[in-house]
Order: sequence, then structure tokens, then C-alpha cells
Amino acid sequence: MRLRLLLALLVLLPALVTATHNRAGEIIVRAAGDCSNPGDQLRACATIITYTETAQTEVDRDSLDLNWGDGITERIGRTSITPVAPGIQRNEYTFCHRYPAFGRYVLSFQDVNRVRNVRNIPGSVNIPFSVFTSFALVNPIVNGCNTTPQLSQDPIDNACIGSVWTHNPGAFDVDGDSLAFEFTVPTFAPRAPIANYVLPNAVSGSSGSLQIDPQTGQITWDTPTIPGEYNLAFMVKSYRNGIPLDTLVRDMQIFVDDCSNDPPVIELAREQICVVAGEVVEFDVIGTAPLTDTDQRVTLTASGRPFDLTGNPATFLPQSNSPQEDPVRKTFRWQTSCNDISNQEYFVVIRAVDTGEPRPSGLATLRTVAIKVVAPPPTDLRAAVGEEEITVSWANPYACEQNEDPDFLGFTVWRREGSNNFTPDTCQTGLAGRGYTQITDTEVRDIADGRYVFTDTDVERGRTYCYRVVAVMVRRTASTGLIFEEIESLASEEICVQLARDIPLLTKVDVVSTNTTSGQIEVCWILPDAQSLDTLLNTGPYSYVLSRAVGQAADPAAFEAIQTYERPFFGDPVDTCYTDNNLNTQAQAYSYRIELFVEGENEPVGEAQPASSVRLTAAPTDRAVDLSWTELVPWTNQAYEVFRRAPGAGTYESVVTVADQMYRDTGLVNGLEYCYYVRSIGSYNLDEIPSPLLNRSQEVCAVTDDNVAPCPPQLTVESVCDRGVDCTEEENLFNTLLWKSSEEVCGDDDVVGYRIFFAPDSTGAPELVAQVDSDDLLAFDHFPTAGIVGCYTITAIDGNGNESQPSNRVCVTNCPIYDLPNAFTPNGDNQNDLFVPRGLCFVERVEFKIFNRWGQLVFETEDPAIRWDGTNLNGEALPSGTYYYVGTVFERQLQGIVAGDTPVSGYIELITSR
Repeated sequence: MRLRLLLALLVLLPALVTATHNRAGEIIVRAAGDCSNPGDQLRACATIITYTETAQTEVDRDSLDLNWGDGITERIGRTSITPVAPGIQRNEYTFCHRYPAFGRYVLSFQDVNRVRNVRNIPGSVNIPFSVFTSFALVNPIVNGCNTTPQLSQDPIDNACIGSVWTHNPGAFDVDGDSLAFEFTVPTFAPRAPIANYVLPNAVSGSSGSLQIDPQTGQITWDTPTIPGEYNLAFMVKSYRNGIPLDTLVRDMQIFVDDCSNDPPVIELAREQICVVAGEVVEFDVIGTAPLTDTDQRVTLTASGRPFDLTGNPATFLPQSNSPQEDPVRKTFRWQTSCNDISNQEYFVVIRAVDTGEPRPSGLATLRTVAIKVVAPPPTDLRAAVGEEEITVSWANPYACEQNEDPDFLGFTVWRREGSNNFTPDTCQTGLAGRGYTQITDTEVRDIADGRYVFTDTDVERGRTYCYRVVAVMVRRTASTGLIFEEIESLASEEICVQLARDIPLLTKVDVVSTNTTSGQIEVCWILPDAQSLDTLLNTGPYSYVLSRAVGQAADPAAFEAIQTYERPFFGDPVDTCYTDNNLNTQAQAYSYRIELFVEGENEPVGEAQPASSVRLTAAPTDRAVDLSWTELVPWTNQAYEVFRRAPGAGTYESVVTVADQMYRDTGLVNGLEYCYYVRSIGSYNLDEIPSPLLNRSQEVCAVTDDNVAPCPPQLTVESVCDRGVDCTEEENLFNTLLWKSSEEVCGDDDVVGYRIFFAPDSTGAPELVAQVDSDDLLAFDHFPTAGIVGCYTITAIDGNGNESQPSNRVCVTNCPIYDLPNAFTPNGDNQNDLFVPRGLCFVERVEFKIFNRWGQLVFETEDPAIRWDGTNLNGEALPSGTYYYVGTVFERQLQGIVAGDTPVSGYIELITSR
């Protein structure tokens, strides 16, 4: 049977070699039927999409073989044909399949052949066309249904020399999964990259930048310079909640012509739109030919997921898909609903095509509009203050609470001390990074008096609390209702309230002087609000007790009274500041409490709120000092001002004001002493309490020292294969190490040398093989004792002997070369008389067989040099003709002698006078 198949292939060889066929394609996979139905959960439907030449009727495929990725290959019949351009048709082959289990499957197909003369695929006419799609068949009970990304734009496009070319595949995911895009190498067999492929802009003599936007998929080539046909392949990856699901590969083609045409222009007001569910998205689009091509007409179209929605699809009117007089004006309109709420953006691809060269298709320009539909915020937020609690309420019903997909789950309540009265950005949902803390453990839906409510009992007197509420929508699995994605709404407006201030509040714990025995801290407070205290119920005498604790303490048992103020009447004057003397402020922080006792009672009015001094630490390092500080205070510190006294200076100067409780002071001189203190800037956010509250830390000094190793260099290695020289010559068997200096990597400019380490395999311990005593020398040639195989790292050394961590490890393996010719002439003229490799390196042996056109074995060898002289197994000379070879190459690699990833095969033209 194998002999018959080989014979059939060889008989068809002339037709297959000359036929050109495939230009583009991909594989789409969809969940079959209703994935909530147990009978459908393991079924999936795949569609192979190809774009082929209509002229090559002898290789037109009415069916293709699809490898489902589970060990089964099925022949799938063509289900549709659609003309897309002159001489090019779009073919679809759709079939459904039942998988044995949930998992990830790689679907692929292969077809012969690609079109000829693709500039960035050498010998394209003899290279099969193949794409794959990695599909995650997930358990819908846990993860919901899954379908791979789909592409709405055809992968055949035109470009002109000297004009910017753009393309967008119009990718969308019906499940609402996020998408990412990147270039890849096209394949000739399932997951087998085409050798010597380069991107279109990297073809010899070409130029310009070629980029793909990783978020929108917009491809831009600025600009083509050489005419011809080019191939481009890219991957579309889908993610759900940050977890990768599918990878679809599209293989496409670009026609670049030497034409005098500029692409059309698309006028858009915005390319990023955020809208609250229920609102209308509407914008105008104008498509025009550029000023240089005013006589051209323009076709303006739009595609994307909003046009495929059930119930409320978008429109792009007036509806016309033929060239119109310049300028062409159309309006995009989409009435959004709660069903459209998503964490992901909806992408709309606007495409304008002119009627200029290259004819008949013209040039196209594509622009992408990203539309995000967000859940509306809760409204009408109110707050009611009790004695020991605050009740927050908001409007009922919520705008999207009756929605089913996504489903309304409930609300989360968020709080902060002090206001952050920002205006919510329509694109930013939730409250992450806004300084609020979620105070509800789970989503709440409690109702009282016709409103949603939440009661906050974790509150303290004299503090200002500000609240916002966020609605939470979820996506659920169809069969069990399990949640697989959460979607937060816009935040509500802010409401701020405070409890009655019936206790004294500390406002200052300021380190006046730093010393081990005579340090000083000034402590100040404000009296209770008389109305909140209700002095008619809380009569005198009034006793204010100031207590102190060592360290930054909150435990009442740690405090001891240091000063008491007694007054018979509340209105009598009271000292509200106290200077605490004879402290060791250099070694430790101190905390204070102020308590009010009334009517001679033993229990204070309310619980006192402690406040500590700011405690500063300094860690000297190379030409810098790392500062950090802490404090325990009842008010809110919004900023900190850092002061420094330079060496020899008598006063402090302000260096910087920061929001974080750390700062690195750089640009210093090693070996000198620098002194610092920090002043906090805070507030209670209450109108009747002075603001800002300014409090200094103790002073701290540090001597800078170079105790920091440089950052690691970045290493690359070039082997004999990278240099493209003869790998059979002993003097060429060395590896060139090249590295970016620590100064270039991270700015370390005190490096004096580098150490080079080598291990002969990937598991061995690296050994020092060389040291470079120069910061300018950034290259080194290493001759391993056995071949070029091994792994390298490099470290940097500074002037103080500090050594960096190892650089990235780079392993070099033998890069086998086995390049065979396609013809030889065994005619005895001592020129090309033997069939031998044109390139041969690092190949241990081969299993090589040659057959004639009838499938008969005529030659076999294990010698990688082959040395076939054109005779058969009996030593008889063979006639001129085409012969077919297959073989396996065994390569010398890091892990030993291994078979090459791809078997070798091809055709040999034996040319002789016989």
C-alpha cells in the first residue's frame, strides 16, 4: 500500500509542482449546539477557510483532511464558495466532531500547494499550505461555553510602493473573551514552520517598519518598497479571566504593486468609546480619496461583533457596498443594552477602499473603533449617622438588576477616610487604586424602606468616612449557574459623613529635637465639640489626661499618664499643647493618648485614639540612601516632605515631597554623612479642625557606601551557525559572547570588568573560563574543548569588588545544517558527479532512501555525505529522470544524538547523457 501511495504521488508530481493554489486561510472552531446540554458538551464544529485561485481548476479542492487533534483525521467536504476578488475565491469546509474528553486540542490541515513567487517564502510553489488552531474544549459547567476567535475581514489585500499599508482582521470573540495578537511564522505542515521565512519588510532590498497592535490586531507596514506578493501570518489568542484559551493562526497575502495611488482617508472623531449600558453609541464616518486622487470613488464598510448581536445589532447607514462619489458619509449607530455589558471591548473595523491602482481592487485603509459597554453606577447615595454606626442607602431598583446575561449579583460597599471626590471616568469601572477599601465581605442586596441599605458599625468618633457603592454583574455557566466571570459597574457618587466629635483629638506629635537623653516631642490636641458632648448631660468637673507609651503603640495597657488638666467648667481655658522632655528620640518612637473624664467618673468619654511620632530609618548604599518611615495616627497623612542636611552644612533643605512612605535619595558621594528628617502632612478632613497637620520625625544620619553589586549584564551568544561560515573548519568552532554593559542595562557606571562562566551542558555547574578586566570590552570569543555546545553566563564586577548576579543564561547547541541539491550530473566529467549535501554540519548519521518514479528503492545509506553516483542497488547506472528521496537526519545536540524534528524529503533530477 505504501508503495502504491508513493507511486501515485510521483505520478502526480509534475502537476503538483507547477500548480499554484492557496493564498490564505484559517480554522474556526465553535461549540456545537447547546453546550448546556450534556449531549453537546464534548462536540465541536470546525470550519476550514481557504482563499484559493480560481484558475487552477486541476487542484481545486472539494474536500480537505482535517486533523482534529485527538488522533482522528477526517475528510471534510466543502460547504460554500464565495468570490472575494478577481481570480480568488473563499472556500469553507465545515464539519462537527465529538471529542473523547475535555482538554486542549490542536486542529490542523495541510494542502498542496501555495502560490508561486511569494517573495518572502523561497520556493513557495513547492511548499504546502498549512494552518492550525489550538482549541480549549472546556467544561461548560465550570467555565462556560467556548468558541475560538472569528475574523470578519478577508485576508487578501493590496498595497502600493511608497504608501502606508494597513490591515485589520476584524477579530471578535462571541464569548466576550479578550484577544491578543502577534506575528508568527507560517507553516508547511502541522506546526512545522517554513524555513528561511522572513517578514515582508525584511526581504532583501525591502524596508519600512511592520507592526501589529497586540490589542486591536491593526497591522501597519510603513511602507513597502519592492513590488510582489508577500505572505504574513499572525496568531489571535483568546483569554478568559487572564487564562489563555485558544490560539488561531491566520495565513494571509499582500499584493504590493508599483502603482501611483495613495490609500483613502477615514475621518473619525474617536477611536476609543466608553458607554453606559442603555445609551446609544452613534458617530459619523467619512471616507475620502486623498487630495492627490480626487477622481476616485470610495467604498466604505464596517464589520465587527456589534453587527452580529441578536436583538440589538449595530447599523452602518446608508447601506451600500459599492463605490460611491467622494466623500462617502455613513453613520454607525448601536443602541446598547444591559446584555452588552462586558469587561472586554467591542471592536468595529471601518474599511475604506478606493477605485485606483492596483486595479480592479484599489487600496484600502482600515481604522478600528474600540467600544466598551459598562454597567451603570448605583444612584442616589445617602448616609444616616447613628451613635455608633453609619447607614448607607441607595436607589432601588438598580438599572440592570433584571438582566440575565450578565446576571446581577449584588453590590459592594467601599469606604475611605477623607474624600476622594473624583468624577468617575466612564471607562474605569470599580474602585481599585482609588484609595477606598471594600468593607462588605460579600455582595449585599438588603432592602429597607424601599432602598438598598448597608450599615457600617466599624466606625470611630471624630473621623470622616466617605462611601461609594459598586454593582457587580456576573456571567454564569448555562447548565449549573456557576460564576466564571465578574464585571464591576461604574462607582456611585461619593457621600461623606462623620460621627459626633465628643472626645478630644490629638493633632500633633512632633519631634522637636533628637537625642538619646534630652529629646523633645511636642504634643497637641483639640477639645471636644461642646454640642456633640452635650455638656448639660456630661457636667463637670472635666479632667483631661495625657498618656504616653514607648514605640508606636495602640494597646491601652501600654500607656502611662504623664500630665493631667482639671477644670470645673467646660468653658474654662485648658492648655492643649504639652512638650514632653528628656526622651530618647534617637532610638525609639513614642505614642500618646488624650482622654476626657467627666463628673469624676473612672471611665473616659469614648475611646481615645492614639497617635505616634513619625519613625524614620535610613539605609545607606552606593551613592544613595534609602529612607522609609512609619506612623500610627488617627488622621490621614496625604504627603511627606523629606529634608536633608548635606555634609558640612548647618541647616536642612527640602528635597522632595512624596505620597509613599519611602524615598531613595540618589546622586550622593560615597563616604560622606547625610542627615535627614521627614515631615508628614495630614488632615482629619473636618472643617472645624485645623489643616494641614504637620509632624516631624526624628533626625537620622547615614554614611553612604558602595556595598551594592552592579546589575547583571544582558548576554547574547553567536555560534558558527549564526555567523554563516563553514562549520567544518576547526578554526570556526568558537562562540562569540556579546553583552550589554551594566551601565546600558540599568545605569551602573562603576563596573571595571566581567567574569565569564561556562558549563558544557544544560545541567552542569558553570565554571569560570575567562575574566575581562575592562569596562569597555563587551565581546569575547570562547573555544570550547568539544564542539560549540554549552551554556554561558556572565557577571559584572565594580571597583569595590562587588559582583553582580549572573546574567541570563544562553545555551548553544549544534545547529545542524543539511542542505541537499535538487539535481546532479553523474556523467564522468568530475563536476557534480555525486549527489552530496551542499551544506553539512553537526550531523552524526542519516537514514536516507532514494526511489524511482515507480516507487522502487534504488539507493540507501547512513552516510550523511550520501555520495550517490546515480547507480541502483546493483551498481547499475540509472537513466535520467526525477527521483524521490526520504530520510531522517540524526543530529548532535545538547542532549545527545537525536532525530531531527522534520524528516527530509524532496526530488532529485538525475541528468546524464545515458
